Amino acid sequence: MIEYALLQQKVHSMNTPVIDFENLQQTLEKLQAMSDASEAHGTLCGLLLAQQDFSRWMECTLDQPLETNDLLASEHMKVLHNLYQQTRTELNGEDMSLDLLLPDESYEFAMRLIALGTWCQGFLYGLGVGGEALLKGLSEQGRECMDDLLQISQLSHNEEYNEESETVYTEIVEHVRLSVIFMNEEINPVLPAPQIQ
Repeated sequence: MIEYALLQQKVHSMNTPVIDFENLQQTLEKLQAMSDASEAHGTLCGLLLAQQDFSRWMECTLDQPLETNDLLASEHMKVLHNLYQQTRTELNGEDMSLDLLLPDESYEFAMRLIALGTWCQGFLYGLGVGGEALLKGLSEQGRECMDDLLQISQLSHNEEYNEESETVYTEIVEHVRLSVIFMNEEINPVLPAPQIQ
């Protein structure tokens, strides 16, 4: 079996390219993962809010552990670990640069709607790993964000595509993104720096 902690140490200091939806989708397919790129990234964000580590994400994403001598799989695992680090940095960055990994405009609108819904499903699942106690830190606005994500997770793919629906879709994606950042700040507030005497 691959030791996820060892892999984490190996790639922690590497300078790596930013991972996008296509990279992640191809990697997950090669690893025969249980979820697609959108759901896996949503799950990762939820798990990060719940302060779960890389190995927990792998348990939620891969159908079975990888063999130690599978070098190709190890390379794919590096991609996943790099995404873990990338997402954690984005989620906790002051510049609010979190990017939801979703299919771009080259995909059919219906597929993009489904992907946004599954991203939210993955996020709620990952957050649920932390248990109900985790949600006690949410304000009323934070709980409203939760409710919004729950509704978006049930998006229908039957929406007719037009210019207005594209605008609405873009606004919903941004609402999801900002809701996740807001919830993270409430659940995991940044501690003030200690005062130097």
